[in-house]
Amino acid sequence: MRHSLSQRAFTLIEILVVISIITLLMSILVPSLSTANEQARSVKCLTNLHNLGLAMFSYQSDNDGYFWAYSNHTAALRTYFWGSDADPVDPHRSAFMAHSDHTLAALWCPSLPWGTYVPQGMYVNEPTTTYGYNAWCLDPRIWGRSVDGAPMPRKRASDLVNPSELFVFGDSGMAWAPAGVSIFQNSTSLDPPDLGAWGPSTTATTHFRHLGRTNALCADGHADSFNLEGGQMLDPQNHLGFVGTDNVPHYDQE
Repeated sequence: MRHSLSQRAFTLIEILVVISIITLLMSILVPSLSTANEQARSVKCLTNLHNLGLAMFSYQSDNDGYFWAYSNHTAALRTYFWGSDADPVDPHRSAFMAHSDHTLAALWCPSLPWGTYVPQGMYVNEPTTTYGYNAWCLDPRIWGRSVDGAPMPRKRASDLVNPSELFVFGDSGMAWAPAGVSIFQNSTSLDPPDLGAWGPSTTATTHFRHLGRTNALCADGHADSFNLEGGQMLDPQNHLGFVGTDNVPHYDQE
């Protein structure tokens, strides 16, 4: 008895069609997955900022309503709001971080992970912060701001006119090009569009890292995502710009 087995193989055309369909589906799905991943990172970032808001209220409760200092320098020790001026960083040296369980990771945005930027200063082994502090408004002495020659003091919560709009912490970064080589760094300060006596800022530290938006903690304790609101993207390549065109209401109250 003779048995006949008939086997049909795929033709080259059929294989190419299948590959084309898979390629088309991947071109549709990969950007969607990338967007979904970034949206998830943005949500985590907003959670971080919300938790920093709780630390803010705790600090103010223990310090007569004042915001914390950007930095404190003595002959023996320099500290910043994130901790010691050392590598590795010791967050236990920070009066503010005491209200965040000394958890340095609370200051790290998941959309700007370690290794994706050149760290500011001497910190080569451990991140400090990828959120900038609005010291221009809240600790103006570090900018040399004064009234009638007297240094402007740190702000209290009760000093604020519109706390629901004023930034305390926000996504930040900075870019510069020594010898023509572009370098992107974290920024520990959230600078305003107008530097007063120095004129309009020619650089920006507000980082629009979340699909063209930037996340910030406001002084009333809520965290939100912001777009340009008519402001300028001074450095589109590095997504650096300002929310709005003036210091008020997001960067200052005066």
